[in-house]
This record gives sequence, C-alpha cells and structure tokens, in this order.
Amino acid sequence: MGADNVLWEKHRLYLPEMRKRAIHRCRHCNFFIAIRGKTETRYGCVVNIKAYSSLERRVPPVVSVFEIIKRVGLEGLEQVLQYNDPAAQSCGRFRLRSTEN
Repeated sequence: MGADNVLWEKHRLYLPEMRKRAIHRCRHCNFFIAIRGKTETRYGCVVNIKAYSSLERRVPPVVSVFEIIKRVGLEGLEQVLQYNDPAAQSCGRFRLRSTEN
C-alpha cells in the first residue's frame, strides 16, 4: 500500500508546518545513494541498513555493492534496489541531503 497508490498519496496527512514546504522527493534524501557494482551503478535507499539509518556511520554518496552485501546480504541488496525512483515521494524517514561535500 502506498507507493503506487495515487489516491492514498493525495490523502496523506501533513503537519501544518510541512504543508508550506515543497513535497520532498527521494533524490533529495540523504539515504538515497548510488550503489556501484562491477559494471554499472544503480540507485537505492539504504534507510533500512542499521549502520546508516542510526547515523552511526556517515552515509556516503556512493557505496560499493560489496559493502551493502556485507551488511545486509543479497536479500537486503534486493530491498535496497527496490526503492530506486528518484522522483518518488519520500518516506517518513526522509533526511535532507547535506549540500556540503
């Protein structure tokens, strides 16, 4: 439920202070990163990886696919790559990407 349901997205509740702001997209989120493999780079969301979601480790803009597999395994990698639409509306764990690099 949610991601592909347009009716559900239009009826989301927002806090009054959030209504004035633009709706955030995944591409602006700190957890939406490039995952570099051997021959290609794909984007995905690492919010469900404990080391990154707890901000125990800084979330880098690009991570090796081997680092993801080491942390969450192949099934976890599939889940990370499942959320790969930069234009999608962000989730409740959204964290604005820092502009300093």
